[in-house]
Amino acid sequence: MNIENPYYQITLRNVIGITLFSVLIFVIAGVILVQLDPTIFTPGRALGDRMLWVTFLATGSVIGATAYVVGVRTPMVWGVVGLIRPDARWILIGVATAAALFFVGERMDALLGFGIIENTRANYADSMTTPMGVFLLIAVMGFILPIPLEIYFRGILFNYLGRLLGFEGAVGFSALIYGLTYFNPAIPIYMAYGIIHGAVLAILYARSGSLWTAIAANGALASLILAKIAWG
Repeated sequence: MNIENPYYQITLRNVIGITLFSVLIFVIAGVILVQLDPTIFTPGRALGDRMLWVTFLATGSVIGATAYVVGVRTPMVWGVVGLIRPDARWILIGVATAAALFFVGERMDALLGFGIIENTRANYADSMTTPMGVFLLIAVMGFILPIPLEIYFRGILFNYLGRLLGFEGAVGFSALIYGLTYFNPAIPIYMAYGIIHGAVLAILYARSGSLWTAIAANGALASLILAKIAWG
């Protein structure tokens, strides 16, 4: 379990450094993109197109900041955030867990009328008018975006909170922070889904010892949701 790693521990200085450096890279790269194309992040562009660029920015920012702050300065290199060879059994467990989360969440959404699926479908409708658009969105949301999300929220934040609050506290507090990324004023209950997902992903990471388990679960969950709104 990475929060008990005897060789290296994520410190508050690491968390602050990676957070600030990620924001700095994101903003600078974002400003450059806007200079090249002023419409790139405007409402006139399809949400899927905007998410594509945001994902690339987030991925480059988090990976670059993490590499600079901790990755190249420790004996374990990327192993310090849990990016080590995964056990195939845990990858299967992660994907199966994601499928269970999806089906339970989808049934609750349908039975209780939360409107999460319909709202998500409406948001991404412009980007899912063609099969290529659907597959591109799944590639971005299901295969690329989970990498920076898991590096930051589980590999960095959860590891630090594990030292500070213990396992249970780290799971709960990191899940609350992760849930904020799901905030949608139109559907407040959506944040509860994010908190649950964050807690499950943290447990999968901690129990398997590899961040790839959480990445696989995160990607599978996002892919299932997008497949549902595209073809469900």
